[in-house]
Amino acid sequence: MSAIRLIRVLFYGAATQRGATKTQVRRVWSGCSSRSSLCGQEGAQRGLSLTAAASQFELSLTKPPVSGVVSSKLWNDMLEVKFGDGTEGRLPFVWLRDNCQCSQCFSVEGLGRKFLIDDLDVEVQPTKVEESMQGLTVKWSDGHQSEYSTNWLQNRAFTPSSRALHREKYALRKEQWGAEHRIKDFDYNTLMSNERVLLDWLLTMERKGSAMVRNVPQKDVAGQELIEHIAFVKQCHYGPHSPVINRPNSNNVAFTNAKLGLHNDLPAYEHMPGIIFIQCLAQHPGAGGESIVTDGLFAAEELRRKHPEDFKILSSTDMYFWDKGHANYSWEMPEFYKIAKFPVIKVNGNNEVVQIAVSNTTRDSHMDLPPQEVKKYYAAYKRFYIILSANAMTFKMEQGDMMTLDNVRCLHGRESYDADSQRHIETSYLDWDEARCRRRRLQEKFGCFI
Repeated sequence: MSAIRLIRVLFYGAATQRGATKTQVRRVWSGCSSRSSLCGQEGAQRGLSLTAAASQFELSLTKPPVSGVVSSKLWNDMLEVKFGDGTEGRLPFVWLRDNCQCSQCFSVEGLGRKFLIDDLDVEVQPTKVEESMQGLTVKWSDGHQSEYSTNWLQNRAFTPSSRALHREKYALRKEQWGAEHRIKDFDYNTLMSNERVLLDWLLTMERKGSAMVRNVPQKDVAGQELIEHIAFVKQCHYGPHSPVINRPNSNNVAFTNAKLGLHNDLPAYEHMPGIIFIQCLAQHPGAGGESIVTDGLFAAEELRRKHPEDFKILSSTDMYFWDKGHANYSWEMPEFYKIAKFPVIKVNGNNEVVQIAVSNTTRDSHMDLPPQEVKKYYAAYKRFYIILSANAMTFKMEQGDMMTLDNVRCLHGRESYDADSQRHIETSYLDWDEARCRRRRLQEKFGCFI
């Protein structure tokens, strides 16, 4: 093991121990195997593009460590290397130089690059390359010398498997569902005390976008406290938690007894809340107050497949959302006025759906469109909503239940109920950045990463 690699291993261990003393990181569990059943399940549920990578990982558990870099040769503006286990990679010169791991170029303590882009020559060339059991040593045309460990290089070797594995570390592959979906159950106290179960919940939320937490304490901050056990509450102008009741002088249609159509919460925020925690403190008896839930990702892909022109309209046309009002409680913002603007269906650079934003109540009457385009937009929007509704499931939460949903993917609604009902729902939010952060740390802790 190279000195740099050894220092980083020691640092990660120290960082784990430091983190265990902080409020947001809970007690360390002992007796963890290097590969839990949860982690095995994770590998099994990856997409076909990850099959080879998962197989390589399983083999790596029984094979000896990679025996260094055995050969290298120049190939255009890249270094083609062969590792001791027979795998190969092509490493661009400019990328290698930019990512030099020496103490002058990289901070082991801060885990960040110190080498400035100002000083990078994009035409840099190696003048000497040495392979060893530890990895590679490269002397550069700019006079610098770099060392790279074998494991570091192999994890970043631009191979389909290395790219797919890091893509999965960034965000797990989502699994679509329709009206037949059965929401997975979790126990509140177990989530608060067992980190393996918490990891299962995090994996379930990232893949399926939905889970039901049972046996929730009968207090209005139970959702907030679960979020604080994971990371930090996503604050909004309604505070850290919101009583969803029939309020007098209500500042939102949700805080009335009216029927709510399928929607995502708070699309008037440029950065919408990632996960919504919907806790039932008291349910309306008899008919009324039923929950309606649907997978917006499933509906978006159905729209793309059956009505591609409508998908194009909704994924390329910005829509305004707004939320204006006043405080009903002391913990709310006294006055608020939010406006956001983005497509109902947001896609990334690979044309993958990454966000759904639907809200009949806060969809603005202002439209930044030529008037002749408006009817066509409404037709596409209505078609999308029909698909959302056709694949929704309806059920009634009970006291002690807390539904958790991916708020930028899944939509929820509710049936109307009597105005004098004591029905009481509480909502709180968690950002996906924080949820994925905790998921990665737990995967590291339980040996789920290569």
